[in-house]
Amino acid sequence: MIRSSAAGAGSSAQAKDGEAIETRSGDTARVNGADTRGAARAAGRRAIRPAVGAPIRSEHPPSLPVRAGWDALARFARALGPVRFLVPDAAAAITCLTRPDQVAACAARHRRADPSLGLGASRARARASYREYYRTCVDLVWASGMSTEAVRRRSGGRGHENWRRAQREHGAGIFCLAHHGNWDMAASIALAEGLALTTVMREFTPAFVNRIIVWTRERRGLEVFTPGRAARGLLHALRDGRFLALLVDIPEGGSTMEVHFRGGPVLFSTGPAELSRHTGCPLLPVACFRQDGRYRIVIDEPVPPGSVAEMTQRLADRLDALMAGTPEQWYPFNPVWTDET
Repeated sequence: MIRSSAAGAGSSAQAKDGEAIETRSGDTARVNGADTRGAARAAGRRAIRPAVGAPIRSEHPPSLPVRAGWDALARFARALGPVRFLVPDAAAAITCLTRPDQVAACAARHRRADPSLGLGASRARARASYREYYRTCVDLVWASGMSTEAVRRRSGGRGHENWRRAQREHGAGIFCLAHHGNWDMAASIALAEGLALTTVMREFTPAFVNRIIVWTRERRGLEVFTPGRAARGLLHALRDGRFLALLVDIPEGGSTMEVHFRGGPVLFSTGPAELSRHTGCPLLPVACFRQDGRYRIVIDEPVPPGSVAEMTQRLADRLDALMAGTPEQWYPFNPVWTDET
């Protein structure tokens, strides 16, 4: 049995395929794939020179009229200020009225994550999750094309010293987020700090929507890979001094392991831990959420080194703790845990 905790204390022993590890809550998590990377060999690493973020030319941008329309919509959303949320709030209310079964399922997941919630409170939190998610979608447009100065005015937070230390000591780092708050705004804040950033994005349908999203991200300086092309691209990005920004709680591909997260067993990607062990670049748990009309980003201290299993469970514990302050900005609209029926 290998012990793992949110504080990062743990044994240096390795978890084998199928071996259970103990989590902060006292429940167990189980490895689904063997840890085959082994410890990174410091002697084999070359010095990494930090890269500087810059816009990336999209290979398949949307048409000029679509780009012009998108930019006009973004400017309109910014001109509206907080009034922009009237539309997503109305859409969320309609969704909750017309899909009571889905709202009930979302409420049950919130109740499992937080057993102190009663039935009424969990339903209220589920409705809030729909509202916050729709607001996040609108803010994808709102933040598009926003200047560095504007991003800084509209955001704040803590933990910037953690990425600065990662950059100074390792050349880069691996930002790890869950589907909570606004991960696109987290990228905007990092890019506004001058970081070169790389991420993985699943392909959306229809195709023209996917082209718009990729284009909006690349023109901010966010290098985007699809899951099928990610492995080698992410490794090269770190070696080129680019930070990674990865969503870890809904893996789109690659190796996974079962961790204890939000009250039950969840599959997490082991890719971040494997990359960290291979390159020496630290894992940095991150949350970005709306609070008092602004976005706040919290960059936690690096996850201590260990086996892939230990690091992944510690990462899950850290993210769970970061999400606790704004649970309504978690979006459990679909099955979360591997034991859901």
